[in-house]
Amino acid sequence: MPWRDDLPSDDAGPRLLRERLKVVAVSGDRLQLAADRAAGCTACAMRKGCGAVELAAAARPDLIEIARPDGLAVTAGDEVELLLPGGSFLAAVALAYLLPTLGVVGAAAGGLALGLPDPWVALLCLLALALALVPFGRAGRRDGLQNAFRIVAVHRAARLPGCGGT
Repeated sequence: MPWRDDLPSDDAGPRLLRERLKVVAVSGDRLQLAADRAAGCTACAMRKGCGAVELAAAARPDLIEIARPDGLAVTAGDEVELLLPGGSFLAAVALAYLLPTLGVVGAAAGGLALGLPDPWVALLCLLALALALVPFGRAGRRDGLQNAFRIVAVHRAARLPGCGGT
């Protein structure tokens, strides 16, 4: 059930990613959400024979911390529905995967073009990799991707009588 009147409709467009995550903790103006690593596996035809599903099931879910919007009443155990603009997702993917790859390939090509010995090319590639990961790390510290999430609905957890619920 939506918690605000200005929520996007279901036909908000194909460029929005929608995910439903469980609230693990609420502390002040921050929410901690459990993100299942194998969320995409539920729609996969190979789910029963896939080893990645078994590994993901054995692992703890990742925690995502986002800002709690003003006026949002949510408690641990509830689920929130998030929207993420596709452009924000692609920017994060480019910072995490594309930029380091291009940095390493560029460093290797440059080192080989200069005629450097292989150990020096390898060190140059490691340096390029470390430098290429800096923008992704800085974006994570500034709440770059987390600020792109928008909570569009809250699904209350079933509460048992006498346990603080209704």
